[in-house]
Amino acid sequence: MLLTLIATIIVLGILIFVHELGHFLAAKRMGVRVEVFSLGFGPKLIGIIRGDTEYRVSFIPLGGYVKLYGEHPETLPQIVDPEKAFAFKKVWQKALIVVAGPLANFFLAFLAFWFVFTLVGKTYVPPIVGEVLPNSPAERAGIKKGDLIFEINGKRLKSFEDLLLETRREEGLREFELKIKRGEEILTFRVMPELMEGTTIFGKKTKVPVLGIKSSPEIVHEKINPLSAISLALKKVYDFTALTLMAIYKLITGELPFSTLGGPITIGKFAGESARLGIIAYISFLALLSINLGVLNLLPLPMLDGGHLVIFGIEALRGKPLSLRTQEIIFKIGLILIVGLSIAVFYNDILRLLTGWKLP
Repeated sequence: MLLTLIATIIVLGILIFVHELGHFLAAKRMGVRVEVFSLGFGPKLIGIIRGDTEYRVSFIPLGGYVKLYGEHPETLPQIVDPEKAFAFKKVWQKALIVVAGPLANFFLAFLAFWFVFTLVGKTYVPPIVGEVLPNSPAERAGIKKGDLIFEINGKRLKSFEDLLLETRREEGLREFELKIKRGEEILTFRVMPELMEGTTIFGKKTKVPVLGIKSSPEIVHEKINPLSAISLALKKVYDFTALTLMAIYKLITGELPFSTLGGPITIGKFAGESARLGIIAYISFLALLSINLGVLNLLPLPMLDGGHLVIFGIEALRGKPLSLRTQEIIFKIGLILIVGLSIAVFYNDILRLLTGWKLP
């Protein structure tokens, strides 16, 4: 329990700090005065003033914020130094300040993945048959335990994951030509898979083609030099960003149940589990969560960074800002949406606690 609490505080603290630091540095670069840099919301616990900025830790550790001079519409009449006010900056400057937070999260994820690849290299399960299921297509074709499947339909395989991805790349059934190394022999087998019930990566039940084999327990560790790790880390960030966007799309279309969303309690559970698995698993979890935070903040919803970007886009097209009244209405709507979403994910968290943490 203590490890879970500490792991959660650390991971949330790092993510919040990096996100707000992105806003902070961009604001400073654009000449905007930062009045408050806060880790957490609500009443101030501790704080210190340096220059124009108060750095504080607040009571509710579920987020953070930077308060910019001249940021809120209702403060505009009191502005005495327009040169340092956010509202009087050019549209592109305001957009850069806003987008810097999510970009900082993506950069953190890149650094985390780069560190993991540099430290431990690339790990994968080789395409070796660990078990052949009885009465399966593989057994009928003559495939045996210990066979190394190095090619499928002319495509070279490096890992067991490559084999699974290739067999499920297209819907429906199709015959596969497998080239196998058995001892010193190179053998060719033609296998027609069977459709069996399985699940997608999003948990949806579906029919998937199976050969009827399981992987071996062997794991290969491939050393990666720091330069090569850069491209691998960038690809990892891209892949998980695309996966997060796909999950959001499936949530909107109803293909992915809303009950799969989790809040702080779910995050804490996985933070604790990853910490128990070791520093590499914990850093990888941090990277994944950072990507999720970056993507979610770019959604075009009021109160989120993406919502601000939409407003700035409208301002650029109109040649002038939206009226103060319109902005107030937009942000009130956004507040309602955020509060509603927060209640929903907390409900999911409590439900998982009561049902033993079983995800749909």
